Amino acid sequence: MKYLLFFFCLIFSTSSYAEIYTYKDSQGKFYFTDNQMDDSYRLLSVFRQHLTRQSSNGYSLNAYQHNKVTFLPMINAAAKQYQIDPNLLHAIIDTESAFNPRAVSRVGATGLMQLMPKTAKGLGVKDSFNPAQNIHGGTRYFSQLLSRFDGKKRLALAAYNAGPTAVVRAGNKIPNYPETKRYVEKVLTKYNTLNQP
Repeated sequence: MKYLLFFFCLIFSTSSYAEIYTYKDSQGKFYFTDNQMDDSYRLLSVFRQHLTRQSSNGYSLNAYQHNKVTFLPMINAAAKQYQIDPNLLHAIIDTESAFNPRAVSRVGATGLMQLMPKTAKGLGVKDSFNPAQNIHGGTRYFSQLLSRFDGKKRLALAAYNAGPTAVVRAGNKIPNYPETKRYVEKVLTKYNTLNQP
């Protein structure tokens, strides 16, 4: 047990806002990793590296599981209004904030869909910490990006992460930013998982 505690102290003191998975092998041994190899790896931590320590403190796996269910009707309503697959919105929110409505990034993006203040204002979002407003505004913004990039999910996701200007400057391709490339793949991996029967 003391080694397990040491492991968590090490993990959360060096890369404390990462996803940590646990895996039990056929001999009953437990392993911990930040890389989910398949569905047998269970999510243990839901924190995000880009979120501030203040917004992640006190956010737990229980809160994450609860919020995924609580905000689903809002996600479905916004998806229907803007004709976007709700599973794609679900994957974006999971990746952006782990369903934490109080999430704040290091650059000031806020709420479930991590809206920047200027973007939120342009979308008519008065309170980014209000889940309904944030989801509606974020979905509207993503819908605009999909239209701008001819319905291409990868480009719209890249634009959501890095900004549409960065995508245009890259020749209407995913910009050569490691963070943006990881973001696009992460969202699409979650999306494909949600679409599995």
